[in-house]
Amino acid sequence: MRSRTAWFVVFVIVGLLAAPASAQITQGRLTGIVTDTQGAVMPGVTVTVTSPALIGTRTTVSEADGRYLFPALPTGVYRVTFDLSGFRKFDRDNIQVVLGQTIAVDAQMQVGGLAESVTVTGASPIVDVSTTKVGAHLKGDELIAVPNSTDVWGALSEAPGVRMQGFDVGGSHKSQQSGYEVFGVQNQARVISDGVDHTEGVGGTGFYEDYFANEEVSVSALGSDVEMNSPGAAIVTTIKSGGNTFKGLEHVSYEPGRFVGSNGAPADLSARGYTCPPNGDGVPQCANPNLLFWEGHADVGGPIRRDKVWFYGAYNHFKIDKVVSGVSQSVATDIGIFDNFTGKTTYKASESSTLIGYFQQGRKQKPKRGLSTLVPPESVRAQDSYSRMYKGEWQFVMSDRAFLNVNVGNFTLDWPMVVQVDPAVKPPIQYRSTTAIAGAGWNAFTTGRKKPQVKAQMTYYLPQAAGSHDFKFGFEDLYDWYRLGINGTSGPYRLSFATPTSPTPDRIRFVDTGLASDFEKGWNASPNVDKHYAFYAQDRWAPNNRLSITAGVRVDYQDLGYLDAHRHPQVTDVTGFAADGGRIFPADTTIAGKSFVTNTDVSARVGVSYNLTGKGNSVLKAFYGRYYNNIADGFSAVNPGGQNYIDYNFRDLNGNLKYDGPQELVSFRTRIGGSSDTVNPNLKTPYTDEISGTYEQQFWGESSARLTYVRKHQAQYIPFYFTPLIPAWVGKINVPVRVTNPTPNGGTETFNLVDVPDALADETSGLYDNWPDGTFDYDTVEVAFRHRFSSKFFIESSFDHIWRNELRSADISDWGSTSPLSTDPIGVGPQLTPNPAVPNRQKTTMYHAQVFARYTFPYDVGFAVNYRMQSGFPYARVVDAGATTTPSLNMCNFNCTFFVENLDRNRSEAVNLMNIRLDKSFPVGKSRITAMLDIYNVLNADPVTNFNLLSDSFKTVIATLDPRVFQVGFRVEF
Repeated sequence: MRSRTAWFVVFVIVGLLAAPASAQITQGRLTGIVTDTQGAVMPGVTVTVTSPALIGTRTTVSEADGRYLFPALPTGVYRVTFDLSGFRKFDRDNIQVVLGQTIAVDAQMQVGGLAESVTVTGASPIVDVSTTKVGAHLKGDELIAVPNSTDVWGALSEAPGVRMQGFDVGGSHKSQQSGYEVFGVQNQARVISDGVDHTEGVGGTGFYEDYFANEEVSVSALGSDVEMNSPGAAIVTTIKSGGNTFKGLEHVSYEPGRFVGSNGAPADLSARGYTCPPNGDGVPQCANPNLLFWEGHADVGGPIRRDKVWFYGAYNHFKIDKVVSGVSQSVATDIGIFDNFTGKTTYKASESSTLIGYFQQGRKQKPKRGLSTLVPPESVRAQDSYSRMYKGEWQFVMSDRAFLNVNVGNFTLDWPMVVQVDPAVKPPIQYRSTTAIAGAGWNAFTTGRKKPQVKAQMTYYLPQAAGSHDFKFGFEDLYDWYRLGINGTSGPYRLSFATPTSPTPDRIRFVDTGLASDFEKGWNASPNVDKHYAFYAQDRWAPNNRLSITAGVRVDYQDLGYLDAHRHPQVTDVTGFAADGGRIFPADTTIAGKSFVTNTDVSARVGVSYNLTGKGNSVLKAFYGRYYNNIADGFSAVNPGGQNYIDYNFRDLNGNLKYDGPQELVSFRTRIGGSSDTVNPNLKTPYTDEISGTYEQQFWGESSARLTYVRKHQAQYIPFYFTPLIPAWVGKINVPVRVTNPTPNGGTETFNLVDVPDALADETSGLYDNWPDGTFDYDTVEVAFRHRFSSKFFIESSFDHIWRNELRSADISDWGSTSPLSTDPIGVGPQLTPNPAVPNRQKTTMYHAQVFARYTFPYDVGFAVNYRMQSGFPYARVVDAGATTTPSLNMCNFNCTFFVENLDRNRSEAVNLMNIRLDKSFPVGKSRITAMLDIYNVLNADPVTNFNLLSDSFKTVIATLDPRVFQVGFRVEF
């Protein structure tokens, strides 16, 4: 580790002297063929590109077959100049290069004098005829030109194939990450900011990036080449770089409570079958409007020395204060405060070398994080966290054919949580039938992440070898360090009631934490580590001017394990039970670090693109690729040096809602954590096979339409984070049990369930392994239309329909979501279900449509619309057999929730969300001032976006779509 740190420090010191102009995976590429008027190819033509986005110029020479290639160009608008003695100089203007796309610009040279030139300004190519990637490329100007959430999830919501699990209305969700899926695949995304991989775990983002600092956001939803390490979306942002002229953007948005409307009336929702929960004042309340939102941003960039050194700096601050459904404003509101600093420098060291340095820091404060109708103010865990990114990068043009890029970076996260009440006075409490909690917040942690990383990539262009070959070779080293340290501030145990009306708690869960004051002194938590190395090679072969074949291979090595730790639990009582080994936890344990599993996986990817007309405006694409999962911290719950839990049946002898000694323990239930659960060292890495076909056609101007079919097949699934696989129970859940359960309307119902034999009731040790029948299939058809951003007009639109065949879990508390900022409370994942009438495997369908557009009228009056329509989620009522049924089941020692019917029998309400903007710009000297009025949720729609599925509180509202809101903004650009 010492050598790794030394190399990291060296590269950062070098890199911070300067840095590259765009993010990787990958920069834009410009290629084409030079011919004469007779169609003969022309070698030796000097091709030069210039752009405000490019520091200096880039020059190459056409090869013997007339082809040229610029393998790595930052996003921007370019002029391409073709020059050869004896021919007229040929200039092509308005060529738009975007992140991750290959743009073809051909030239036809005419005989003429040296002083003569031909300049063509027309529609820029918009169809990528050589790669198979499908996604969205959103320029910074385009992102801020429409009314939307100003965060990465707002950009994701505008990408084809992406289905969001949260709906932002006027900044309502900006304070928290939103879940999402890409053509069915949840998690397994890769999030990169200007070359720094800051993916949090297997799909989150560890950063609330400054939206206004983005030059471009690229979302690759399918067809990603060998640079992509996982089967989800590649979300790549490029930070602004400055330029040869000083530029700045200052922006303010403001939305006070009096600008916010009302919806979600209890009577209206009751008529639709929902129940509004009572707030702290005893009044039914479903609405969750904003009380305040405001955001300020300021940036400036420009030359320190023209064509030599550029700089860019930005600061962003925003605050959101929001009412939560079921919580009175007089009791508590959900507040988020964010501050972000960004800095970047670019240094052109020589004609062939460019150095780039980049830094971003974000602070997030949420004093009432997690507040909801199920989580009262006393049970929230306050957040005050810092995220940081660093990068040093070297770009080296080795020759007209070869390009080298070396990127060294790091991402860090420091996040302590603070409980609101003393657990010694009010210990944590859980109500199983509703998932509601009370008392001190449970599992408060002090977590940290470190992700030092190195990536080196070289491209080499080889013409005239049975066509042209564009080779790519790369190496990555990601050291993913994550410590989830339950810090003891929640206390050593949690009491559990069957229902909110139960007179006494009947279960207790202990955690092996020591005294909070001794955390990281007398005891600590073991970090989880994923040492991830990758090598890849690829050839993009063009045997002729129409056909392009991309074939590549990627080798991923992951060494997953944990580091040393020392545990010193507060509660170590001797119990006298045989099933728990005679005591709750050992008094003192030292854990030596080790590897769980080391896997090497080889994946192939092949894509074919055929230029149907030969003019670059019509293309047919086919793709196959295998992507192995990034496991990251997936085994954190089984780390023996992390948190370990043990559950007992409990009787509160003193009636004081406290644990007073082992005499109150009735019987052992289960252990959870690395001390009892294991990882199969021979498990196989989960993977996704992707097959897709796409037809794309460019139309008038810079418009195109696309039709895509894609299948994503996931296999070798592992139930990460939770442990629902009990090996001793597999094949043994066959004992018939007839149970009764109270219904939501006050009656009773009967279910014919199955259980494990009494002899296996205590066999609850879990195993992390590939789940039997752990496959998921997602088939999607998508149509899309776009008109590229221009000074007057742009439009992006898509519609997709997905057929799903997957495992769904009724374990809401672990796999689902009861957050008011999330939708679809049912998790995607496996479960051992006691209800044979409703299997874990479910087949459902969903659909999604979106359009966002802008038009600028005369006198610089702008109008923009952003519309999204998303089908509701399939659902079924859930029964917790361990909380409400009679009799209970042996399986309830671990988990015994189940669906009462198949999910395709019900669908939640569809969401139709429309936002509009009206703005007016005024030139003032060399500056431009814009005044904006945004109206979010114009239709004032109020679909219920999340509700409780558990039988005891079925269809009790957790959140509705936020009401109509007006937001004013003011922007200065110079």
